Amino acid sequence: MDGWCSLAEDFAANDSYISEEHRLFKDLLEGYQESVRPVGSAGEALRLDFRFSLTAVDGLDEKEQTFVVSGWMDTSWKDIQLVWDPDKYGGLQGIRIPINRLWSPDIIVINSKDAYNGPPYHHLAYVTPDGSVYWIPPINIETYCAVDLAEFPFDEHVCSVTFLSWTYDETLVNLTTKGNQDKGSTNPHFMANSEWELKGITFSRNCRKFPCCAENYCDITYDFSIKRQTTFTTHLFLGPSVVLCLVTPVVFVLPPGSGEKMIFGIGVVLADVLLLGELITFIPSAHPNVPLLAKYFLANIVMACFSVVISAVVVGFWDKSKSRISGPPAFLRLLILGPLTRLLCVRKEDYLPVDDADKAAALEVTPEGGEDGFEATSGEEQKRRCINTYLRNAAISEWRQLAVVFDRIFFIVYCVVLSILTLSFARYL
Repeated sequence: MDGWCSLAEDFAANDSYISEEHRLFKDLLEGYQESVRPVGSAGEALRLDFRFSLTAVDGLDEKEQTFVVSGWMDTSWKDIQLVWDPDKYGGLQGIRIPINRLWSPDIIVINSKDAYNGPPYHHLAYVTPDGSVYWIPPINIETYCAVDLAEFPFDEHVCSVTFLSWTYDETLVNLTTKGNQDKGSTNPHFMANSEWELKGITFSRNCRKFPCCAENYCDITYDFSIKRQTTFTTHLFLGPSVVLCLVTPVVFVLPPGSGEKMIFGIGVVLADVLLLGELITFIPSAHPNVPLLAKYFLANIVMACFSVVISAVVVGFWDKSKSRISGPPAFLRLLILGPLTRLLCVRKEDYLPVDDADKAAALEVTPEGGEDGFEATSGEEQKRRCINTYLRNAAISEWRQLAVVFDRIFFIVYCVVLSILTLSFARYL
């Protein structure tokens, strides 16, 4: 029985609490004008404390050049029409009222992409006995942000969000900042973005005049410094590009007489072009600066095309050995077949025709008639043939040496250029 009495008393107390809150709600809103600033006189400025509490960096669209963030609009002010004595309402220390039933500031994001990007007006506001109103609606903001992709994929950007009262100037609503607003204390529910790292947040209060009006309008601007996470772009773009750079010198290693030499070089060029085409989908077409990675791709394409041209020259030198009796021009012999053959370890004997290599030894024989009964004229003709064979083999060897020396020279040149290019790019890592 005592239990039933206790339950009845608790129900009566709760019913009394509800009735007191209902009466307070009715008394506060009776005759309330939500369109009028809650101040004592027309010349008094209402102080509006404001803070944007960041919850997430949703992303940065490079092609559209828009920046998206989510957070809470932490606003508070004092409303003289919402003051009450807690003792007259059962000790109530606070009440929640729909914001559309109260006066509220017309805060908007002035650099928003949308025509209107303000807070939603269906959330409750919390009111205390001294008339303080606390309104913290969540908001998703999309603003314009000019991006500079010159150092893509190691780029950093600073995007701004500017809050402003659309109709109230400084003499009517004094927009001020509240509390500590650094990255660490902005919001305990902050969620990191997988693509963008938040490096820091700064804010400033600025007052300015617009062409339409003579009064000052004050705003609060938040600057968000973000840096791209490079894991995705490294695996998707940078990794394949480096692999293609390392594969390209193989063109100079393949034998000049093989038909695959040109095919391989052209395949590398096409692969570089395809990668560059994928990169273009990430970059605004009207962007003034060429990204760092795009420059790297273009350098790869130029070097790959250069390797194809040199391979064509080398293959041409090799084929001359099949169709020409005379050797290379004198200036090529002097510049390339002299000290460079020894420096690059290119030996003449290695490039003699295999089937005619033994015929060169005929120079050591001068037949003057012998066991076969050849006459002197036959010996002279045989000697002349051996000399012609030797000269022919020497010309073949020189053309082939020239092709191999060109291959090895430009292999070294390519490796040096690739090292310089990679080191200049690596300083951003």
